Amino acid sequence: MPSRVAIVGAGPIGCAAAAFLVRDGIAPALWSPTGSRVQRHADRARFTCAGAVSGEVDVEWLASPQRLAEFPVVLVCLPANAYGAVLGPLNAVWRSGQHVVVSGALSLAPLWIAGATEGVQVSGWGTTLTTTHFQPDGSLHINPLRSRIDMATLGPLDPSEALQTCADLFGERFVMADNLLAPTLANINPIAHAAEVIPNLTRMESGEAWSLFGHFTAVVGRMAEALDVERQAVAHSFGLALPSLQQHYARSYHVPQGPLHTMAGAIVEGGMSPNGPASLQHRYVLEDAPFGLAFLEALAGVAGVRTPVLTACLTLLSTAYGRDFRADNFLLDALGVNAGDAAALLARCAAAASPAS
Repeated sequence: MPSRVAIVGAGPIGCAAAAFLVRDGIAPALWSPTGSRVQRHADRARFTCAGAVSGEVDVEWLASPQRLAEFPVVLVCLPANAYGAVLGPLNAVWRSGQHVVVSGALSLAPLWIAGATEGVQVSGWGTTLTTTHFQPDGSLHINPLRSRIDMATLGPLDPSEALQTCADLFGERFVMADNLLAPTLANINPIAHAAEVIPNLTRMESGEAWSLFGHFTAVVGRMAEALDVERQAVAHSFGLALPSLQQHYARSYHVPQGPLHTMAGAIVEGGMSPNGPASLQHRYVLEDAPFGLAFLEALAGVAGVRTPVLTACLTLLSTAYGRDFRADNFLLDALGVNAGDAAALLARCAAAASPAS
């Protein structure tokens, strides 16, 4: 069992991870460049949560990012659009022997981190521990832990050791993939969020309060299904078989499988639906368009797979926002994704499940 764990990011996912650790007798520390969602006093941070974990959570607050080097395990809970500004400088903080875990890793970010510091173990999860959201009163509503989280790892440790570290912290729910592309492509947020927000962009722009799954109609379901077909086609071109969006929702929200809009209704009935974004400046677009959709489109290009629905959604969002989301993903160039070929990229990602030589 790791003796000390630090969490980077004090948003909903970082705070939820801290709450689960505290519930199970592990004392984590939090660091965030802002920490606007928690109450801070000296070297402590507090927040109130309800749902799968209830009550007040009190954890250590790290005043400096340099202190992250003190911790043998660091869990990164950041949106991908913070990778460059926040995670990039931390690549100079990691030390040999640390285990850095990236929650809901997008765009092969673990490969980027591993290439920055020799001797660091880097693991990438295909999704987050749970779904969670801050409520209007400032409290955090936490849904149950997901039943399965796919992961892959890169570094000097045997993959089984990295897997055991994650299990020691959050239970036996992690499944080791033999290729980093598998958990990357298993992340369904980009396609699900695109289908959810595109029909509701004016609600976001107007700042309306609207239920995310309450507005997951048959129209949204058809969009999400078409995007999921393309995601799985890209995965298949790399020899990977992934759970469907329906399977993901069943595992995440513990509802019966069926048509997507029917599953969404069950999520609402279970009280697990957050409100949709009330602003255009939201990670469902700013993170998922460049680091999810654009990355998936680039992988499709490398593999020679057509993704007309995904490409249309990405172009529509870029047009609506007046910005080129394809150009916003610096990792495509940093990792040479656009310049590579399918076999070479697959080989690099397959090495991520083996101990470094």
